[in-house]
Order: sequence, then C-alpha cells, then structure tokens
Amino acid sequence: MSLGSRSWSLKRRLATRLLVVLAIAVLGPPIAFLFFSWWTVGSLHHRALQDQAADIVRGLDTRVTPPVLTLPEVLAAAYTRSNDSYFYLVLERDGTVVTASSPLAASLATNATIVPPGEFFLVPRAGGAPWYTYSTNADGYRIVVAQDSSHENVLFDSIVREVAGFTLWLALPLLLVALLVMMHTLNRAFRPIARAAEDARTITPGGQEAQISAHGLPREITPLVKAVNAALARLARAYDVERRFTTDAAHELRTPVAVLMARIDMLPEGPAKESLVLDTARLSRSVSQLLQVARLDAKPLAIDEDIDLARVVRHAVALLGPLAMQDGRRMEMTAPNRPIMVRGNAQAIALAVTNLVENALSHTPAGTPIDVQVTSEPAIYVLDRGQGVPPDERMAIFERFQRSPNTASSGTGLGLAIVAEIAARHHAVASVEARAGGGSIFAIRWINSA
Repeated sequence: MSLGSRSWSLKRRLATRLLVVLAIAVLGPPIAFLFFSWWTVGSLHHRALQDQAADIVRGLDTRVTPPVLTLPEVLAAAYTRSNDSYFYLVLERDGTVVTASSPLAASLATNATIVPPGEFFLVPRAGGAPWYTYSTNADGYRIVVAQDSSHENVLFDSIVREVAGFTLWLALPLLLVALLVMMHTLNRAFRPIARAAEDARTITPGGQEAQISAHGLPREITPLVKAVNAALARLARAYDVERRFTTDAAHELRTPVAVLMARIDMLPEGPAKESLVLDTARLSRSVSQLLQVARLDAKPLAIDEDIDLARVVRHAVALLGPLAMQDGRRMEMTAPNRPIMVRGNAQAIALAVTNLVENALSHTPAGTPIDVQVTSEPAIYVLDRGQGVPPDERMAIFERFQRSPNTASSGTGLGLAIVAEIAARHHAVASVEARAGGGSIFAIRWINSA
C-alpha cells in the first residue's frame, strides 16, 4: 500500500505536533537554563582557579632563594580550612617542591607537573574525585593551583535539583492544563466535521435533503463540502429523472400489456397461445416490479406497525402456493409457535417475501422444494435447491437491473433490489449464502430489533 492511500487522523497529527511544540515551550527554557548554568559554573570555576594562581604569584617573593610565599591572612586561613579541597604548589623547573599548602598537595607534585602552563586539566587521584588543576609560570617557577572537582559537581547538582524541582512542580501541571485545553479546542474545532459526516451518513438515494450542512465548518473545508453538495445535487437530479422515467414507463406499459393479454385470451388454444401467455405473464411481472420500485421511490415507507412476522410471511406464502403447485413443487413454511413481533410495514414485508419466493420459483428447476423459515432472531429465510449464486455476485444481485450471468431465466433484475430496499428501510439486511447440499439461502435479518 502506498503512503498516499493510507488513512491518517488530522486531529491526532495536530494534537501530536501541538503537544511537541508545547513541551518544547515549557521544558525548553529550564533545559536551556541548566546548560547555561553548567557553562557558567565551569566558567566561574576557571576564573576562581586563575584568581588563586594570581594571588600566589603576587605573594611569591622570588628575590630570595628559596622564594618566600606570603599570603593574606584570610586566604591562608581558607587554604587551611579547606581540608585539601583546594591546594597550591610552587615548583622548581625540575619539579622540586618549593612550598605547598599541605603535605597531600606536595605529594601530588609529580602529577601536577603534567599540566601545561596556562591550561586547565584533570589530574587523577586515587580514592577520590580527580583534581581540577591550573598552572602558570612566574619568574622561572611553576605555580599550580587545584580544586577537588567534586565541588564543581556539587554546585551544579544543587542547581539541577533546584531547577528540576521547580520545573516539575510548575511545568507538569502547566503541561496537563495546556493539554486539556488543546484537546478541548481540537474537539470543538472538529465537532462540525463530525456533524457533516453524520449528515453524509443519513443521505439516501432519492432523499429530498441530500445536502451536507456547511454551518460552523472551518474555512479550509467549506469548499470541499460545497463541491460535494453540488455533486449530490447533480446525482439527485439524475436520480429524479430515472425515477420519473421508471414511473412513466410502468404506467404507460400497464394498459398495452392488459390489452395484449385480453387479445391472447381470444386466441384458439394451442402451443402458440401457451407460449404467448407465458411471455405476457413475464412482461406483466416486469411492469409490476417497475411500479413497485416507483412506489418505493415516490414516498417514505411508513414503518409504524407492530406486526407478527410469522403471520405476514405465512399469508404471503399461502398466496404463492398455487404457483409452486403448477411446477410440481413442495413449498413449506416453518415458524415458532409464538408471535415474532417486529416494527414495520406488513404490506412491504409481504412484498419482499413474495419477491424472494418468486425469485426461487424462477431460478430453480421444476419439482425442487422451496422452504420458507421465520426465526426468532428475527429473520426470514428462503431456501432453494437451485444452482446457487457465486460468491463474487452475491452483493451485485441485490442492485437494480442486475442479474447473474449464470442464470438462464429472464427477468428485469428488480426483484431482489426491491427486497434489499424494503429490508434496509426496516433496519434489516438482505443477503444470500450457499446452502449445504446445493442451492441458496436468501435471508432478511433484522438488526437490533429489540
């Protein structure tokens, strides 16, 4: 399947992108602040080490040998109280210690000499965090100052904890509120589209109000709805022309067919007359089906009766009994011994059953049985022993003027279309399936009849 044919949700796409933008807007500044804090802490740390080195250089008297380091009292006390968190070293060119802030500092002289002058470097330390070290030269001496690198991390971790706590307490509720507002806004924005979709679902062939309301729709979607409404209007006009033609043709044909049948009755008995009688009977049935279609299209079907389905079907089958007997058929009906109540139109249901049974009589060999069943689903089944309907034709045969190419019988292809139309107006479904042992099972099943 190509990407262009895949279905995707505009609402989900908008919600996802807005959520990403919102998350960036809310979480971006704290994250940027954390990076800035990390950079600032590092910069301050560099400056502090450089200032310490400058203090050592200012206090170092190289005019005497060995040189003498004199520090301000406050600075000297700070080195003493640091517990070796800070230290300094003054080294000869060969690495000999001239003076150091503590014995531990003096013991690190070898490692400290690897630091290039003017550079910052991490010097490893066994059993602890590495030393963050800076060195510079002054009058032939190497000045090395260092700080336990964990102090920088402590400061940065403190900033992270403060910012993270503030961010969680502020950003998460803000994100939740913004998400709720965003979803509410999207739902309100898409509500007119859902209403337009519902309008489209209620459109039926020949409906008088076959239009989709554009009220409240976004400006970007309105042209599409207007184009669809224009197409629906053209289809409605074409459907109306077809309906008028069907009605007019049926009415115009009734009289000539009646006259033809009367004249055939006046002919002497014989094979020719029998053939003409059969032909005119089929023609009369076609005209009758055209009239049935015209009546279904002309006005809504009144579904306003509580009817006993078994009783209506039994009456329709009884009227068709003589036709079955003419072909030497056995036609039986079975139903529960209680009323099967549905809401509907008794005359229309009887017409649907008549068309199903006549379809079975027309498309099955003479002498084969036809069974009619009413079940408590509720449903109506007509079972025959004909040649069956191929799976790829089972939907098409319920459309108007559609006939199976495998059948040898004549007909207009309207009988099953009338059945499907009546079923749909009763919130039922007409279908056909294969029957075990050969033949077909035609059914009308009610949906959510309760």
